[in-house]
Amino acid sequence: MKQRIGFLYLKTGGGHVSGANALIARLKEKYPDNAEYIPQNGFKNSNRISRIFFEKGYLATSNYFELGYVAFYQLTKSKTVLTFCRWLLRPFIVKNLVTFLKAEKITKLICLHEILIPLARIAIDRVNPNIPLISIVMDPFTAHPSWFYAKDTELIVFSQKLQKEAVVHYGFKQERVHQFPIMLSRSFDRRYTLEEKNAAKKKHGIPLDKKIVLVVGGGEGLKATLAIVNAFIFQRCPAHLIVICGKNKVLKTQLEILLKTTNISNIQVFGFVSFMPDLINVSDCVITKGGPATVMETLSAGKPLILASYVRGQELGNMLYVVNNNLGWYIPKPRKIIKKVKEIIADDSILNSIEQKIDTMHIQNGLEPIADFIYRFPEA
Repeated sequence: MKQRIGFLYLKTGGGHVSGANALIARLKEKYPDNAEYIPQNGFKNSNRISRIFFEKGYLATSNYFELGYVAFYQLTKSKTVLTFCRWLLRPFIVKNLVTFLKAEKITKLICLHEILIPLARIAIDRVNPNIPLISIVMDPFTAHPSWFYAKDTELIVFSQKLQKEAVVHYGFKQERVHQFPIMLSRSFDRRYTLEEKNAAKKKHGIPLDKKIVLVVGGGEGLKATLAIVNAFIFQRCPAHLIVICGKNKVLKTQLEILLKTTNISNIQVFGFVSFMPDLINVSDCVITKGGPATVMETLSAGKPLILASYVRGQELGNMLYVVNNNLGWYIPKPRKIIKKVKEIIADDSILNSIEQKIDTMHIQNGLEPIADFIYRFPEA
């Protein structure tokens, strides 16, 4: 009998969706014949209020109203508040999850969002309590308590720190907490050769004879992008700057107008791109925010990081990992960011030193072993 493996996610940031998609793609490649893989957004279209609050609210507060996000993050650390939130969301989500489990005949459920874990457990208990639930904590170093609220689940974590916290602080049984390296795109399993870098530069119109600086900030772009570009222009930085705006059309339009009015030739602006591995590998320095995927993929490529911002709470551990291990810098002020960029591109020894330090971290991709674990985990 074929396994029917469901994957639950929410569109609060891109990491949960991309994680589900990466796992499904790898499982289909490795095990195409003996299983079906079914993704499911935890909020159906009918859950409009929930979707607006969590999906749109997350994007708005984390990018534009950080104090509001931090307040909500801290408030929901309380177990009492978490219990209330579960009670509040239960009528909107559990019924849909029960329908999903029954309609798709799910035999194993993978959860990639903390809000959904306790609700998925309730739904499973209603349909068939023997359906295995495997939850993947998507934040590698600093995880919200809601990831650990429901105990009746297998738990996958990306660091020894969280493995210890799950057992010692949150009371998980040791045998139910499984540590793997963080999941990354398979495009970062190896670094580009010089020939591959030059080919990528030619393909995307990037000069071969200049140092390359990349500014990237996820689906909505980096919050300080416009100020960083202005500082780059004002300080006459000699590098070639590539700016990724993601789905932020307003930012892209603003930058395109700026470039037309200033006649700057060493800045390229892109919207949403599907060739991020090319851009990271050809760069000499990456300016970004503290999201785990971009941070670890950049480090896998051996590139120094400048973190211009991070989401307080959940991304604190990512920033500390970079700074405490001397893999990059946290610099929130655009003027100082460009000053550091000029230092980096003027001295190849800095680039070489950072790459050597990154090598000592032995960063690996957990996608393959996690996919194997999911497929092989016994069904009832």
